[in-house]
Amino acid sequence: MIFMTVKDKKAVHISSKAPRLMLLMASFISATIIGVIVGFFTVYFVKLIMTAEGWRIEHRPDISHISFELFFYQAGLLFLGMCILIGIRRVFRANRWHGPADVIHAAHSDLSILSANTGIATILSVFFSVAAGASVGIYGPLVHLGAFLSRAFNSIFRVNLLSQDMIIGCGVAAAISSGFNAPIAGMIFAHEVVLRHFSMRALAPIAIASIASFSISSGLFEEVRWLRLDTDVPSVFSISPGILVSGLFFGTVAVLITRLQIGLSLKAGKSGLADWQLGLIAVLICALIGLFVPEALGLGSTVLLDMLNLEFGLTTLLVLLLSKIILTAASTCLGFSLGIFSPSLFIGAAAGGVIGNLLYLLDFPVSIPILMVCGMAALSGAITGAPIAIMVIIIEMTMSYDLAVATMLAVGTCALITFSFGGNSLFDQQLKMRNIDISKGRVGMLLSEGKIDDHATNNYMTLDIDISPEVAAKKLAFRGYSEGYCLTVAGSLIGKVKLQDLVNSPEKNTLLKVVDKNPISIALGSSIENAREVASTFLGEAIPVINPDTNQLVGVVSEADIFTAVLDIQNSVTTLEKS
Repeated sequence: MIFMTVKDKKAVHISSKAPRLMLLMASFISATIIGVIVGFFTVYFVKLIMTAEGWRIEHRPDISHISFELFFYQAGLLFLGMCILIGIRRVFRANRWHGPADVIHAAHSDLSILSANTGIATILSVFFSVAAGASVGIYGPLVHLGAFLSRAFNSIFRVNLLSQDMIIGCGVAAAISSGFNAPIAGMIFAHEVVLRHFSMRALAPIAIASIASFSISSGLFEEVRWLRLDTDVPSVFSISPGILVSGLFFGTVAVLITRLQIGLSLKAGKSGLADWQLGLIAVLICALIGLFVPEALGLGSTVLLDMLNLEFGLTTLLVLLLSKIILTAASTCLGFSLGIFSPSLFIGAAAGGVIGNLLYLLDFPVSIPILMVCGMAALSGAITGAPIAIMVIIIEMTMSYDLAVATMLAVGTCALITFSFGGNSLFDQQLKMRNIDISKGRVGMLLSEGKIDDHATNNYMTLDIDISPEVAAKKLAFRGYSEGYCLTVAGSLIGKVKLQDLVNSPEKNTLLKVVDKNPISIALGSSIENAREVASTFLGEAIPVINPDTNQLVGVVSEADIFTAVLDIQNSVTTLEKS
């Protein structure tokens, strides 16, 4: 039938959307399942960790005075925990623990980075590190746990409804949502720290996963907000000078933490020491400092609440601040589990108490508990690279809008100081240590990780080094090439000859005198980014790809091949981020 009524057209239009609606519903269901799974595991993982921390503190000898009993108890737990961790690394063949930096890398590169072996090993490492009393956190590993579980769900059930960034985003948002009981912050954290872009397509699934996870955590836990302050928030105008000064102090502390973490990690990597040797150093440092400041070991959740209740004076707060910074660096960089978020909350509260007491002595109008919360938000936001998400966490955990507004100035000032003098977040700098520059964006990362080997072809012509330039020129012209390559019997490159040079060569010359023995080339295994840099100064038909170990010619790439690879990556990223 040639003609169709308006009613018929409408029916066709609706039916064409049916598969799309079904696809959307299926993706939403997948996001919900991820949120439920991650929420369930997160709740009981946190509960298990807190139980281990409580057991350690309950059986700890009296800390009111220094004793050999206290030292041997804490040193024994730390040593036993390190032995177990080394065993875990051997069993799961994990050369290092994974954390948020690996999640960020996986979101921008390849999901396979979140392997089962490293995922399980990392989860176990957190439990035994906390049980041993190491100064590590649980929220950073929770981010890895959420991403790992969402990736495992996608692999087991072969669900291809969610893209790579959506899968990880759902898992991360769900972990933060249930870990802090902050669903809005979970959604923002996933976009701000991990995905690094805003996508309308990814917004709904990530929000659904975050809400589903929050529903699980709030259903299993009666009390969903552990950060409560009885102190009234004064006028922001009256305390803003003190907050501004404290923000500068928080930024200085954040730079110190970041540089200490990166510097110690680099020295440990270059030391040549085995993992058990580094582990013994970590145990020794933690045991010695823990003998004098046992409150700084472990998660320090109860000590944090005591600080907020003004149980400590200026001297004690300063000792807690310095001890926690050193213990966290030794624990996370020398063998115990990763996790900087919980220690940054502890350090932030201590830093807020220190600067608050100092400002009070200088007659600044301050509220020390408010400055402690500002320190917690500022330090954790600057170190993790999530200042916006942290401020939302403050709102959701305290249900105090005025308190969140008061923290904005400290968070912004601290972030500015940290970025100016300490670089990007700690996670970004950890990736830089592995030659992964996340600051280049998704395109830059893929160009740096993509290998030129995949684009090399055999579309080239070889010439016998013993023939004359005249014969070589005729062969190249006959085959339609402007360049040729002279190789040894083993395939090693002798040099490259150009048709123009052959034509202009004197008749008595040999091909060996015409060949360019050091042509512009690209080493096998080079990135597409490096190849693009080489091509930017190259004039010719193609660039040889050489194995640097054997000098063998593997293939050639033309400028068109390189820029096609670049455009393919740019187009794929644009499609992902703009959809």
